This record gives sequence, C-alpha cells and structure tokens, in this order.
Amino acid sequence: MEDFLIEARKLAYSETDKNDTPPVPILNLSTNKGKEIAQKLGANVDIVEAGTLLMDCALGRALKENRREEHVKMSLDLANELLIKSTINEDEKENIRRCILQHHGVDKFYSLESEICCNADCYRFISLKGFIMQARYGRDMSFEEMVELFKEKVDEKWNAISIPFVREELSPQHKIILEMLKVL
Repeated sequence: MEDFLIEARKLAYSETDKNDTPPVPILNLSTNKGKEIAQKLGANVDIVEAGTLLMDCALGRALKENRREEHVKMSLDLANELLIKSTINEDEKENIRRCILQHHGVDKFYSLESEICCNADCYRFISLKGFIMQARYGRDMSFEEMVELFKEKVDEKWNAISIPFVREELSPQHKIILEMLKVL
C-alpha cells in the first residue's frame, strides 16, 4: 500500500501544481483530518489517505474546462489509472473508488473509510481554518461569486456530515461562518 500512497501523493500534488486546485494547504487539511478521524475510529488510515488525496484530484481540470459537476468522475478516472497498475488487492481498490465517489455524501456509505473521506472533506468549508484557507487561496472569481460558492458549499458540507463527533466539533465553527456569510 505504501507504493500506491506514494503514487497517489504524486498525482494529487502534481494536479494541484498544474491546476491550482485544490490548493496544497486545503488538500492537506482534509487529508490530515481524514487520517485523524480514521485513527480515532479504527478505520484503515491508508485507504482514507488515498481517498482524501484522490477525491478532488481532477477538480482543477474540471474547473478549467467548466465541468465542475463532473469532477468526481474525472477524479475517479485519474485514480483508476493508478489503481489499474497497483498491486493492492481488489477490495482496497474498490474501497478507494468508493471514497472518491461518495465524498459528497450518500444515504448509505460503502465503508467506514468512504464515510470518513466525506466527513474530512467537510472541514474544507465548515471549519474556520478551511473557510479562511478557501478565502485566501480562492479561485479566480469575483467576490460575489465566491460568497455564493461559500454559501452553497457550507450548506452542502453541513448536510453531508454523518459522524457525530465531527458535527459536534464543527457546529460552533459552522455558526460563526453562517453569521459571517449573512453580512457579506
């Protein structure tokens, strides 16, 4: 699995370098939070790391091509190029695929690892750290467009949280962010 993680890191960071999205600090935030949650819940930390690295690896490409809604499929396609060559077992490959496919939330997660990836992704917009990073490293858009994106993503991510202690941790930060968005 370590060889696969090396390749996943290379892919994720090279895509970020080429396309500026997601910025490295934001990528690191969700990956580190995912690993922390995985350790706390006794999940497979390597699968979660792979999932968080790869879940948005094509987001920058998708945005440049005006295909934001397709970024999950595009990320899965890039990840599959690595998975096909990998020697990790088929169950691990499928689990990584599901982490990518389900990172925006679903009614029933494939695995604990896919649920953790979804919840780790929520830190990008609902934690104060993630929110400030998003504003700092924001995409090339007008202020008004950025505020609208933030409103959309804050609601989407709040509704995607499924792990009780994540909701508890993010709840006060979510309230602050909602108050900030009201005055923007």
